[in-house]
Amino acid sequence: MKFGRILGAACILGSLALIGAGLAWWKYGQIKAAMSAPPPPEPAAAAELLEVVARPWTPTVRLVGSVFALQSISVSNEVSGVVRSVAFDSGQVVEAGQVLLEIDDATEQADLSAARATQRVAEADVQVAEAQVRSAQAAATLAASDLRRVRQAVESKAAAETTLDRAQADLEQAQAVLAQAMSGVERAKAASEQAAAKVQQLGVLLAKKTIKAPFRARVGIRSVHPGQYLGENTRIADLQGIADTVYLDFAIPQDQAWRVKPGMVFPAISATLGEGMVPLRVQAVDASVDRATRNVRVRSMVPNPDERLRPGTFVDVEVPLGEPGERLLVPAMAVRRSSYGDHVFVAEPAEQPGLFRVRQRFVTLGAGVGGDVIVEQGLKAGERVATSGSFKLRDGALVAPPAKDASPSPSAR
Repeated sequence: MKFGRILGAACILGSLALIGAGLAWWKYGQIKAAMSAPPPPEPAAAAELLEVVARPWTPTVRLVGSVFALQSISVSNEVSGVVRSVAFDSGQVVEAGQVLLEIDDATEQADLSAARATQRVAEADVQVAEAQVRSAQAAATLAASDLRRVRQAVESKAAAETTLDRAQADLEQAQAVLAQAMSGVERAKAASEQAAAKVQQLGVLLAKKTIKAPFRARVGIRSVHPGQYLGENTRIADLQGIADTVYLDFAIPQDQAWRVKPGMVFPAISATLGEGMVPLRVQAVDASVDRATRNVRVRSMVPNPDERLRPGTFVDVEVPLGEPGERLLVPAMAVRRSSYGDHVFVAEPAEQPGLFRVRQRFVTLGAGVGGDVIVEQGLKAGERVATSGSFKLRDGALVAPPAKDASPSPSAR
């Protein structure tokens, strides 16, 4: 009984040993087959590849300018008073010398009439004084003649010495009267000049009460009306000169200001200015750099025959700042930016036909041109770079581009 149990257990253990040996041999065969099998193919990532090409490019800068009229003023009154009449409407075009506004001048007109009367009286006083001078001159001449005759008579003992003394005294008296008359002429002339100055002063004051347009212009919104009292320097309206050209002022970066000189003409592009290239003729360059923006103000002149540009209009202008040349451009999506530098993935043909292997390459970038970016250093014309799908690539990755890839960049065509 005991021997049978031992024999059964031995049989079970032997069977288990045979099964384990069989499993071990089968596993060993699998491992050996796996070790002798070729490695699995490397997976290829999907990404678009574009060829890097050079194309002509001119460095430009996009600026925001402001339009100014060639002539513009804010009309205000120099003297106070009540508005008598307004001779313009809001938005009206006025000519040079046209009356815009008149201030009541009744008091000044009365003062002017009184001043003119005073001037006439002063001029008559001058004539009276001059007549008195002529009379005094005649009396002095007669006294001098009498003195000569008396002196001759005294010398010939035909007259007494006292007669000579009286003749001498008469001459001195006549000369004193002449001097007084001449002084009266000077006083009369001074009074006449003072009266004339008063008339001129009132004339200037009256002229200031009539406000005229200094040049041909368009008037802004009117804010005054007849009967309104205006204090000194009250703003009446704005005048913007009308001409076939206007000023366009814009600010240029200080490091590019040396390129701009008065007289230069820039072929600018702006939707506000019209279709096509618009010539900007530089009129002046500011003498200093703005301390807040570090830009230099440039004043240019642009055509405005149909008054399309109103003063104060903001205009986006694209201005060239250098000579044209060829640059390498790649799509912006091909550039991977990181804290340690900008880089692209350059593709080279792999061992397998139709596949490419990419290598990470650091590049130096320039200005952006639409959806592309200029590569200053790091690439050569003819090389292929990964664009769409480059975010999932790594250095040395295998790439399977679509059949349409490996063609020139659309921006370069």
